[in-house]
Amino acid sequence: MDSTTIFITALAFENKIRDLYITAISIIDDERGKAIFKRLADEEQSHIDFLEQSIDSLKNNKNITYEQLKTSIPDTDAIQKNIASMKIQIPEHMLGDLKRVLSSALRLEIETTEYYQKAFDSTEGDIREIMGKFVEIEQRHADVVRFELDHAS
Repeated sequence: MDSTTIFITALAFENKIRDLYITAISIIDDERGKAIFKRLADEEQSHIDFLEQSIDSLKNNKNITYEQLKTSIPDTDAIQKNIASMKIQIPEHMLGDLKRVLSSALRLEIETTEYYQKAFDSTEGDIREIMGKFVEIEQRHADVVRFELDHAS
């Protein structure tokens, strides 16, 4: 698979998960939940922007690097250290919706991470580095969604 095809496929994954998070913002009544989904939607939008810009760069034979790929989602160790301060009661009436959205989000995050891992394993050079960075970022997304799902359960 060539680099442009990898990025176009990645774009479809990122759009799908971003759209789920945007929908979740309107479904969930809990302000903390809305804030988490907003943060994740914004992250996914930054990935979309990066991928679109990268596709244009590839078409124009320009170099791309992963330095623009950043995440505001802490790593798993940081999440674990802050568990006590992050715990709040979620109203009982919205747990069903929250669990449903988080379960869907986790499936999509895992699917997206697996795609990036396969792309990482099958590429070289700059594209491999970019896919590696995406694996790291998407794994953080999956970890935070998993944490929220465990907390809601």
